[in-house]
Amino acid sequence: MENGRWWRVLGAALVPVAVASVAGCSGIGGTSAGTTSATSVSAATSGFSAAQLRGALLTRVNGVAAVTPASIGKYASLPAASTSRLATQAVRVSPPACARAAVAGFGSAILAQAPAAAIEFGLSGNAVSEVLIASSANSASAVLAGQVPTGCARYQGKVAGKTVQFRLTDKAVTGIGQQARVLHIRTAGAAPANQWSLVYRGTGFVGTVTVTGPDASELAVRELARQAYAFAAKALA
Repeated sequence: MENGRWWRVLGAALVPVAVASVAGCSGIGGTSAGTTSATSVSAATSGFSAAQLRGALLTRVNGVAAVTPASIGKYASLPAASTSRLATQAVRVSPPACARAAVAGFGSAILAQAPAAAIEFGLSGNAVSEVLIASSANSASAVLAGQVPTGCARYQGKVAGKTVQFRLTDKAVTGIGQQARVLHIRTAGAAPANQWSLVYRGTGFVGTVTVTGPDASELAVRELARQAYAFAAKALA
């Protein structure tokens, strides 16, 4: 299929979601991937350049062009390198251990200095983004190894002094890349919102897909991630 024509419309709602803003900690659980040290870029990344990764990003989604041109550089420096816009809104989180739980599992500590490319879309009230990061096989496995910490499935935070309730779930999924996990964040209270993110690994790269908005769903993010991976894998073969 032509790059960017993979979104389907169900009524007025988008079905496939988006490619993700990556970030957070080095593992969802703060263990396993969270204990992996990013001691050198050469150990953490593959040979792909940021420019090559940019060429493997979607350019249009449902016929709509990106909000801004794709950005490239070291992963930690990219504007899209923030997996959870929802989670990072909370200035104070209780319990404190959950402060970074919802932005974990996307390899920022492991792949912070790796070449990366990101692109963002805005569609019918949904914020959509995709990130591709150069990664070795070992680093990619570490990125996918974490789990939500015990006690962080439900927690609360403060946004502008108002209480926000967070609900966080994650699980492994199959059929997308060599390995994949999906993360769902829902908030209630002062700032109700809905976000689905999916991270996967391919040969020499890690990809993410994220959508935040009323049409975000697991079915949507999985469908788009499958197609985004297929395009990236072909472009980077």
